[in-house]
This record gives sequence, C-alpha cells and structure tokens, in this order.
Amino acid sequence: MRIPQGEAELRELLVERSLSGDIRTTRRQSLAYALKMLGGDPDNTFGLQDWRTATVDEIVTAVDAGIGDRITHGRPDLGYIAPEHTLAGIRAHADALAPFLRDGGAAVLLATGHPTGLLEHYAELARALRSAGNRIVRVLDDHRLDLAVGAHSAGESGIRFFGGVGCAFHDEAILHTHRPEYMEAMIAAAADDGVRIDLVIADHGMAGAAIAAGLNTLSIADANDIALFLAQARGRHDPVLPIEDNFTPAVFAPVTAFMLRRAAGIAV
Repeated sequence: MRIPQGEAELRELLVERSLSGDIRTTRRQSLAYALKMLGGDPDNTFGLQDWRTATVDEIVTAVDAGIGDRITHGRPDLGYIAPEHTLAGIRAHADALAPFLRDGGAAVLLATGHPTGLLEHYAELARALRSAGNRIVRVLDDHRLDLAVGAHSAGESGIRFFGGVGCAFHDEAILHTHRPEYMEAMIAAAADDGVRIDLVIADHGMAGAAIAAGLNTLSIADANDIALFLAQARGRHDPVLPIEDNFTPAVFAPVTAFMLRRAAGIAV
C-alpha cells in the first residue's frame, strides 16, 4: 500500500483515484437527491429534520460550502469535489481522533450504511481506537428490528457488527442503506442499557441519526449526501469529510493510513 508522505502527495492520490476532484457522483444525481430530501424522502433526509425549513438555494449553498462545487452549475453529467475540501476533512477527522488515540478511555460507536466502500476504513479506525484503550460500542449485535425499514418488513433486517463496525443486514447480506432507523435503534438500546457514547463515526443515515440525537459525530459524505452538508451549514455538525464513497476499499486504504498517522502525531 502506498502511504502518502505529505499532503501534496495525498492530494495527487485523491485526484488520481477519483476520490476527489472529478468524481463519479454526478451533479445531476446530487441535485435529484437534494430535491428528494426537500420532499421528505426518508432515504435522503438521513433522520434529520432540517429539510422541513430548507430552500433549494440554501441547500445548494450548503453543498457548495461542503464540497467546493455548485451542483446547479457545470456539466450535469459530471461531478466534482474540491481536493482542498477533502484534505481539510481528512485533517479535521485526524485532529478530532487525536485525543482518543492519545488518552483512551472513551466509548466509540462506528457504523456504516456504505459497507462496500467504507467498512474497512471504519474497521481500521476501530482497531486503532481499541488499541489506544477505548471501548468500541457494540449494541444490538445480530438483532433484527421489530419495525419495517424501507422495503424490508418488520423482523427482516437488522444490525450486525463486523470488525467493530455496525452494519445493516438482511438474510445473509450486509446492506447499503441510507436509512436512520438502524442507528436510532442502537442509540436507544445504548441509553436503555446505560451505555454511554462519546463519539460516533459514521455515514448516511447512521451519521444523520447520531447528529439528530446530539452525539459527537464524525461523518463521511459523498457529494449526493445532502442532509449532512445542510446540517453542517446550520452548525449542527462538524466536521464532514467530503469524498467519493463508491470505491473498492483498497483504493481508500492510503487515506485511512494517512489519517491515523496524523492523528497519532506521526509526521506526514
């Protein structure tokens, strides 16, 4: 694995691998998702309520602040995240993780709605956090929800942990999901059991539900994850790491390594 030795090399890698710069998530799709969020679509509201009072102009401006691109401008069949914004998000996540890796003693819940892209990243963070003396929260492991979630009837889908990371599952498969119900259930179960949560690291509705609950949350968002950028613009959540999330995990591995090295105070 090639670990970037500095931010200039990391920036080159981000652009080379289409994690930032020109990305596969198009402006057309991002705008479509923004309009779905405005309509209250639960796959795009992420468990947050900001959409109820938002306008199109506010949303477009919030996304621009998050990714450095105005999704109503430029070619709609292309997408873009400014590399400088991604670098700033990586720095912010690393600096937020630093005290947990230095001092330990915290309770951290990691979860992903995008396991095909981000599961290994979170699992590496979980391993580092555990090694530093933090507790990785695992609630409702192998538990099926007693409510319908999207196309899944009550009792069909649930939560399972892999490498310390909570994922939604159905039958024998882990799910790509935008829905908040899985994180909402984990937060409720933790509260019922008296389990504290000092930090959540998540994406999609897993992050949205944590933000809505007022938990300290580090989130990752692609250009079409509109609700997280709106929450950030309204001062309810910071920081968001804007980056393409539809990739082979190995492509992202150097970003994880760079983040952990910076968080551990190792010169990069």
